[in-house]
Parts: sequence; structure tokens; C-alpha cells
Amino acid sequence: ASAFFDRQRPDGRTPLISRGTHTVVKIRRVQNRSLLSRFEAERKILHRKRGKDTAELTCVYAWHGSGTTQPDNIAAGSGLMTQFGSEQGFYGQGNYSAHQASYSHHERYVYRSSDAEGDHRDAGGQYFHLLLVNVLRGNPLKTTEVWQGAGFGAVQGKLGEEFDSVEGGPHRPTLSGPYTARARGSDDSVIYVTYHASQCLPEFIVTYTRNVS
Repeated sequence: ASAFFDRQRPDGRTPLISRGTHTVVKIRRVQNRSLLSRFEAERKILHRKRGKDTAELTCVYAWHGSGTTQPDNIAAGSGLMTQFGSEQGFYGQGNYSAHQASYSHHERYVYRSSDAEGDHRDAGGQYFHLLLVNVLRGNPLKTTEVWQGAGFGAVQGKLGEEFDSVEGGPHRPTLSGPYTARARGSDDSVIYVTYHASQCLPEFIVTYTRNVS
């Protein structure tokens, strides 16, 4: 899991967070048989629908920030539920995860606490917590555009038929599109959006702190 924390950016620029800027305190493996069972059932559906090779090759580990919700509650509960996603998202209401940890580390998404266990939420806490999720993308619709409102309605008809998810961006956490080439370190990332809860399996909770210079 820590290797994904250090994932290199495609453009070669330095990520805003990595093991060079932050220290991984602990990595906890999620054990939730109910979520795993639903995930494996969805995997079999995609095998039949898209072919086993396609379904497996497009499976990816990605980062998800749980915001004000303790990650343990998602991991031990019903997982990532699409109905909790914002309708104002770049690609409608769904489960959003990011290729780069820097994107999910944004204050809008990352869960922070004053203790390493994450029991005491604190917006200024020294401990950061992210979920590393396994994403079943099937045949992803790849785009750099943003679809919202009426424009996205036409695209949604293709989801579930031609496509099973969206691969969008790269985008910044609060704005569409990447940073300019002049930006040294950035938190823009390709994002993955799925529309069925069973397509995302939380596998790890990664807790980390900022390095003291």
C-alpha cells in the first residue's frame, strides 16, 4: 500500500505528498466479508460482460478521502455508497477515487484526527487517513472533459451498456483540468468514477503525518 502512496506522476513532476514529504504511520488491512462478496460477484459480472482479460487489466488501486466520515466506518459498514456522492461532481453522482494520493489529500477530502487511530476527528489534527480502494472499472469511458447537468445526461445512457465507469481528467480537487506546466508540485490527478457500490472495495486504511523539516 505504501508503494501506491509514492506513485509517480505521469508528467514527471513532484507530487505534493509522498514518502519524501510525509511519513506513513500505519497501514491497516480491511476485512469485510460482505463487501468482498459483493465485489467478487461484480467482478464475475464484468468478466461475462467485457471478458476476463479486459475486466482484470482495467482493475486499479486508487485513493479515496472520506471527508468528515471516519474511514473505519466505511470499511466496517456498507463501503462506498454512490448515493452519498455529490451530484455536483465532475461526472455526476458516483464513487470518486484518485490515481494520485495528493488529490485525495486535499482538505476537502482527507479525514484528519488528533490520534493515530482516527477516533477523534480534528480538522487541524496531525494524522491524515485515506482509503486505498480496489476499483473494478470494466470498460472505462476516458475523457478530459467535465460533464454536469443536462450534458451529462446523454453520457449516462452509455454507462452500463458501452461503458462501466469513467476515467476523467486529470483534474484538480476543486477545479476541472490540470495545473499549468509552470506548477512545480501539484495535486491534480486522473480520477475514477463508478456508479455501483460493488465496484469499489476498500482494502487498506493508510494513516500518515507530515514530515517535520
